[in-house]
Amino acid sequence: MKIIFFIALFLILWHNLIYWVFLILVKQLFPCKIKSDKSIKELPFVSLIIAVHNEEKVIEKKISNALSLDYPKDKIEFIFASDNSTDESNEIISKYASSNKNIRLLKVEKRGGKVNAYNEAFKIANGEILAFSDANTMWDKNALKELVKVLESDDIACVCGHLIYTNTSESEVSYSEGLYWKLENMMKEAESKLYSLTALNGGIYAIKKKEYIVIHPLYSHDLCFPLLLGAQKKRTVFVKDAVAFERSGTTSEDEIKRKRRMFGRIYSFLFKNPSLFINPFRYNFLYFISVFSHRTNRYALPFLHLLLFISSVLLLHKGMIFEIVFYSHVLLIVFAIVKYLMKRKIKIFLFPYYYFLFLASMFLGFYDFIRGKIKPYWDVAETTRGG
Repeated sequence: MKIIFFIALFLILWHNLIYWVFLILVKQLFPCKIKSDKSIKELPFVSLIIAVHNEEKVIEKKISNALSLDYPKDKIEFIFASDNSTDESNEIISKYASSNKNIRLLKVEKRGGKVNAYNEAFKIANGEILAFSDANTMWDKNALKELVKVLESDDIACVCGHLIYTNTSESEVSYSEGLYWKLENMMKEAESKLYSLTALNGGIYAIKKKEYIVIHPLYSHDLCFPLLLGAQKKRTVFVKDAVAFERSGTTSEDEIKRKRRMFGRIYSFLFKNPSLFINPFRYNFLYFISVFSHRTNRYALPFLHLLLFISSVLLLHKGMIFEIVFYSHVLLIVFAIVKYLMKRKIKIFLFPYYYFLFLASMFLGFYDFIRGKIKPYWDVAETTRGG
C-alpha cells in the first residue's frame, strides 16, 4: 500500500510542480530554437477555416475580424464550415459571400461535429496552409502572418497561437480559467523551445496542408495533431506573437459541461491509442517526457488522487505524511464546497474550487466514455458568446 501511495504522490507532484522545474532547467541545456522567417517574400496561399454551428450572435463579428487580417487578399480564402446550422448563420454568411469572393460557405447537411466539418473543408480548401478558428475567437490583425512565418521552417508542421481570455473579471470561473490559460501558454512556450507541443488550443492554429491528418470526428485536432505529428518526428510549436481573443465560460455549469465533453473524447482517443501516451519509442525522447508529464499524467490525475486518498486513509496512523495527504484532500473538498455555497469572490477558495471542478470533469468525462455516451458535436455555451 505504501508503494501505491508514494507512486501516486510522486506522479501528482510531477505533473503539478516538478515538471515545471524540469522544463525550465532542460530547455536551458537542450534548447530547440523556433525559427521564424521575418523576411519572407512570397506568402503562401492560406485557407482560414472557421467552424460554425448556430453562431448568429457572433458570426458577423467573426467575418469582419477575418476580413481585417493583415494578409494579401489574393492569398487567402475564408471557408465557413457550417455544421448543420439551423439558425440564421448560413444566411448571414451567404450575404457576405455574395459580395466577397474570398468568403465561401460550406454547408455540412448532416451534423457530425467540428472535426467532421473540418475534414469536409479540407477536401475543398485551396491553401498550402490551413488555418483553423472558432466562430467566437477574434484574431489580432497580424496573427495569421505570425503563424505563417514560423511554418516556413522545414521541421515544423503545425503551429498554435496565443489565446487570451477577455472576460476574466466577470466571475470566479472566468478568472480561474483565464489564470489556467496563462499558465498553459507559459508551458506551451517552454515545451516549444524544448521540442514540441503536446496540445493545441482550438481557437487559433495552422498546419501545412500536406501534413493534415484526417482523424475520426469523435476526436479533436487539439490533442491528435501534435501527438500524431510527433510520432512522425514532426514538430508543433507555440507562436506567442500570434494572438487571439476569446470569452471563457462564466458559470461552473458551462465549464463542467465543456470539459466533461472534452475529457470524454480524450479518454476515448487515449484508450484507442495507448502507445501515443505510454510508449517512449514513438517519439523523440525529450518529447516523450513532455507527453507523459503533461498529457498521460494529467488524464490520470483523478484516479491518482483517488488512489492517494484511499491509501492515505489505510495508512493514516503510519506516519505524519499520510495524515498530511489525507487532511489535504479533506480540505480540498471542504474548500470547494464552501466556495460553491458562497456568493463572494475570495481568492483563497478559487484554486481548490477550480482544481476540484477540473478533477470532477475528468471523472464525468471518463464515466461518459465507459458508457459509450461520447458525441462528436458541441453545444454552444451562451456565456462564451456574450459581451
